[in-house]
Amino acid sequence: MSLSRMLAVQLIKTRFVRRAVRENAGLEIFRKKPTPRVIAGLVLIGASYVLCWPVISALGVFAAYVRQPLWVVAGAPLVWTMTHFLCMFGAYLAGKEHSRAFLKWALRLFVEKHAPDCLPDKIC
Repeated sequence: MSLSRMLAVQLIKTRFVRRAVRENAGLEIFRKKPTPRVIAGLVLIGASYVLCWPVISALGVFAAYVRQPLWVVAGAPLVWTMTHFLCMFGAYLAGKEHSRAFLKWALRLFVEKHAPDCLPDKIC
C-alpha cells in the first residue's frame, strides 16, 4: 500500500473529510465577489510567498559578498518568520470560510484520487 493511499484511508476516517466527500465539496464560495478585507488577505498571502525566498537569497548573496555568514545565519530565520506572520495575518483577513472551503475541496480530491474504493459509502 502506497503512502498516499494510507494517508487517504486515514483521512477518510475523520468526520471533516467524510462530510467533504458526502457534500461533494467545491469552490462555490470563490464565485462570490470578494470583500476588500478578503482581497487584502489574499494579497498579503501572495506577498508573503513572493517575498520570502528572494529576500533570503539576496541576503545570502550579500553575506557572501561581505564575507559575513552571520547575516544569513541570523537574517534568514528572521525573514522567514516575518513572512510567515504576514501569511498568517493574510489568512486571518481572508477569513476562515475561504480557507475551510479550499481545504475541504482539496482533501476531497485527494481522497477520491488515492482511495476511491474506501469512500464513506463503501467499506474499505
